[in-house]
Amino acid sequence: MKRVIISAALLIVILIWSAAGSFTVNRVTQSLRDDIRYIQNIYESGNTERALILSNDLNKKWKGYELILSLMVHDDKISSLNFSMARITPLISNENDELIAEIQSIYHQLERIRQSELPYWYNIF
Repeated sequence: MKRVIISAALLIVILIWSAAGSFTVNRVTQSLRDDIRYIQNIYESGNTERALILSNDLNKKWKGYELILSLMVHDDKISSLNFSMARITPLISNENDELIAEIQSIYHQLERIRQSELPYWYNIF
């Protein structure tokens, strides 16, 4: 009987951890995607200084989120996203044309992380 109780408890812990992880990945990626879109809109409106401030805030937020995501996401996805996030501020300060392409790349990387970590039927089988 003890084995059944221990097994049930472990199963419940695994289910709670999985649900919390899925919720966290979804929340973090959505927050970062919203911030990226906002920075893009501010930059396209011509307010470079405000976009620089927001990109610095994004980098600070990313450092915290990177630790959270590293518990649940493969390191190769995070390292490529880390490289792209680091390029945002210099591209804004130099008013480089590659900024929009880099922002789109980040947006799609975040979407790929979200889709690969959520329990869809094609991710399980």
